[in-house]
Amino acid sequence: MKKQYLITVISLFLFVTLSSGSFAMDYQHTLDTKDMQFSWTIEADQIHVQLSAKTTGWVAIGFDPESVMEGANIIIGVAKDDKAKIEDHYGNRKRGHENDTELGGTSDVLNPSGSEKDGVTTIAFTLPLKTEDKFDKEIKTEGMYRIMLAHGAGKDSFKSRHPYRAVYDVNFSTGENKKIK
Repeated sequence: MKKQYLITVISLFLFVTLSSGSFAMDYQHTLDTKDMQFSWTIEADQIHVQLSAKTTGWVAIGFDPESVMEGANIIIGVAKDDKAKIEDHYGNRKRGHENDTELGGTSDVLNPSGSEKDGVTTIAFTLPLKTEDKFDKEIKTEGMYRIMLAHGAGKDSFKSRHPYRAVYDVNFSTGENKKIK
């Protein structure tokens, strides 16, 4: 009986610890935009990310877009209360994207978590800097690297348009950033 109780307590502790995901992290860098906040930490071969926006819709980041959305590794997520749905997408056209898995790739999002409180949606996740997925590019930690930030207008549908979008060049190692659009 004591052994079963101990296993239950340890399991519950691990569930609570692991399900808190990236929210418990102190991020090294933060980029505050007009409507969003992007925080990150580079740790070994991973980037830990947190995105927040004053919306009850989705929030997203696109890594290394080539032309508008095209070519970008897009991570998009929604939250309701303390439950999150975060997907790994690829910008397969200038003004559109699809889930990597539907295109024949893989989802490389680790430790997904999120919440929606007081009209603010926050998601957090970890990504490998380099994957074997043909729809991902290596995330460079040195020098300037282009990102897109966007959020939806209150619908939890990933197909709804964004009222906010910004493009920045960011140095993930130093936190230096420059607004492009």
